[in-house]
Amino acid sequence: MAPITNDILEQLSLFEGLHPSTYAHLTRIGRVESYKSGAHLFLEKDLLHCFYIVLSGTVSMYKTNSNGQLKTIFIFGKDTLLNETIFDNMPVSISCKVHDDCTVLAFYRSDLLPLFQQDFRLTENFVNHLSKRIRRLYRQMKNSTSIIKMEKKLAAKLLKLSQDYGTPQDDGIMIDFPITITSLAELLGSYRETISRALKILVEKNLIVYEHKYIFVPDPNALSTFFKAP
Repeated sequence: MAPITNDILEQLSLFEGLHPSTYAHLTRIGRVESYKSGAHLFLEKDLLHCFYIVLSGTVSMYKTNSNGQLKTIFIFGKDTLLNETIFDNMPVSISCKVHDDCTVLAFYRSDLLPLFQQDFRLTENFVNHLSKRIRRLYRQMKNSTSIIKMEKKLAAKLLKLSQDYGTPQDDGIMIDFPITITSLAELLGSYRETISRALKILVEKNLIVYEHKYIFVPDPNALSTFFKAP
């Protein structure tokens, strides 16, 4: 664990525009924690006492059905609040697993909640952050309809990942973290075999390159056009 500095806080939209005394208080009450790939920050039904905010790396938020099959709801990266359910002091309703080595900010609930009363901008930042997540969930629900072919669902998901976690290069965009066929299956709520076939279609159409678990998108516009085509 390491202390928090103002430089760290100012990188994050969740802490934009705060009163100087709020920044000073946050540096006293928070800490930085590091987690390796495969570790869990929390499991469904855990009762948490800390807010977790991603500083670097990526995590997967997933649910498990009655058959033990995983369904990844989100992959989150930097500047993401992971456990909004702590506001109502209830057990979390989702599990959080580290996808790619990550660091997070951690604040005890009892320390952070009084700051929402003292600095409305902090409250506003968190509400706006959660509103964007709800909108993102609505889009995912629209794209999850069964009448959409799997290769189109996969194209839409990879396009979103490239927008959120991609590094622009001279000839396209590289998604910054490794992602396996199993991870894609969990992300889309499907089977490995189905995702493998859909991925092959995208590769054959030169819409993506998939090598050594990394995905490269040569032309995001072409991938978007493929997804939106009737």
